[in-house]
Amino acid sequence: MKTILPYLSCALAESPIWDDRQQILYWVDITLGILHAFTPDTSQHKSWHFREKISCIGLSEGEEILVAGKSGIWRFNPQDGQRMLWAKFPPHSQLMRPNEGKIGPDGAFWVSTMEDQEKRGPNGKLYRFAIDGSAKCMINGLVTPNGLDWSPDGSNMYIAETRALYVTRWSFDIHTGSLHNPQPFLMLRENQGKPDGACVDREGNYWLCGIYSGSVQVYSPKGNLLKRIEVGTNMVTMPCFGGRELDTLFVTSLTRGNNSPGSVRYMRIAGVQGRQPHRIKLLAAWPSKMHKLNAECHS
Repeated sequence: MKTILPYLSCALAESPIWDDRQQILYWVDITLGILHAFTPDTSQHKSWHFREKISCIGLSEGEEILVAGKSGIWRFNPQDGQRMLWAKFPPHSQLMRPNEGKIGPDGAFWVSTMEDQEKRGPNGKLYRFAIDGSAKCMINGLVTPNGLDWSPDGSNMYIAETRALYVTRWSFDIHTGSLHNPQPFLMLRENQGKPDGACVDREGNYWLCGIYSGSVQVYSPKGNLLKRIEVGTNMVTMPCFGGRELDTLFVTSLTRGNNSPGSVRYMRIAGVQGRQPHRIKLLAAWPSKMHKLNAECHS
């Protein structure tokens, strides 16, 4: 796989998402608190420093995007660099931070949390943020929640427990955002790494980063392993599909020890297409409450 920006080293690159309308790839560096944007057609790269850890991104129907950070959910405009703290997490320990999140087929922003330390307990949660910014806990008792995505018809939601090596499939109601009937979907073996970020393609196949294994593994909707793609770095974190035909696989990774520097790698996948991202319909902004980021945009 090729690296889109060979000169860029990320501490913990995560949450790649393709904006199909602007033809831009967004991702975050969680540790450094940086939001990145790359436009393949022009090779333009921009970044914004949030001065706190940020972990995941959601696209809206307008110009703004949602960025989940330690302080809460930021409503951010990449065009002018303005942001507003749109929503806060319900009260929780200062050890907690958001981890993974996406806009669901119900039009809400789903964000998981975990303890921000190496030794962590089952105190993480999965929250659903509605269009008015209100938050509801949907799953609790999580340790390291990852692998979040939905089946193409929205009837199932997947979520992984990285350290426990398994992925669960929940029945999902796209009208209410409710979850029920959790069922085992995958249990990884030692040589497959640990289940980290994931995405679902147009056919319903589940593309999973096996962190420590250096691979993206593709599973059928029934949980059968279809193929394994070697990425070229062990510490892979999350995949997504992008490009004009949604047939380019982007994979983020992190820096650890003698491992290759954290980056975003890509390759074309013949005969496979991803899906257009879900978007949230945000209510009107309150310009008086918006303010410039503390750091300038870099391009």
